[in-house]
Amino acid sequence: MIRSKIAISTKKYYSCEITKKIPVKISILAINGPEGLGFIEALDNKKETLEEYVKQMKRSDQIIDISITHKTPSMYWNKVKHKLDYPSIHDSILESGSMTILPITIENGIQYHNILSPSSDSFRNLLAKLKERFTDIDIRALSSKPTETLQDFLTDKQFEAIMLAHRKGYYEIPRKCTLLEIGKELGIKRVACQERIRRAELRIIDFYVKTNLFSSYGFY
Repeated sequence: MIRSKIAISTKKYYSCEITKKIPVKISILAINGPEGLGFIEALDNKKETLEEYVKQMKRSDQIIDISITHKTPSMYWNKVKHKLDYPSIHDSILESGSMTILPITIENGIQYHNILSPSSDSFRNLLAKLKERFTDIDIRALSSKPTETLQDFLTDKQFEAIMLAHRKGYYEIPRKCTLLEIGKELGIKRVACQERIRRAELRIIDFYVKTNLFSSYGFY
């Protein structure tokens, strides 16, 4: 299984075009065919921005209906029904055999999708379909082990040390404890504690760097 985060933008697509002009962030929480439910946030915290976004949406030929279900000074909950002459970005992802993990976010003309693909072949198919239909495709993250946890690649002692350090505030700014204090609780000397935590940190960094290398999939 492959998990990816892909930024997608395209010309003549209502959500991309309107959010380029108006400072809002859209979060789509549920999708049922042509209907989507989510909320609009005004990035400048002005209700006039939200009002202008809704006005522009109503003017779009690709929008059948937009209704506001709840309002706050800087956020509107909304329900939107669209009509496109071509498959939507979300539909294109589904057609490729992959799926988007909601929410979808849209900001400054770009849709951000967290996507699960069952295999490298399906991921290649996904990319081919997106590149064929839409203007700009940018892979922001890629992992071949989306469900792996810290315990899967740390030793038991490393996991214990890193979790204790986090719980006691070692990674806060300023730090709330020292390596000496962590070592005492673990029953080891400060130097041994430092080495154990450093090795754990290295494994964590290696994991997130190596599993996000696009070159292993030939997508540079």
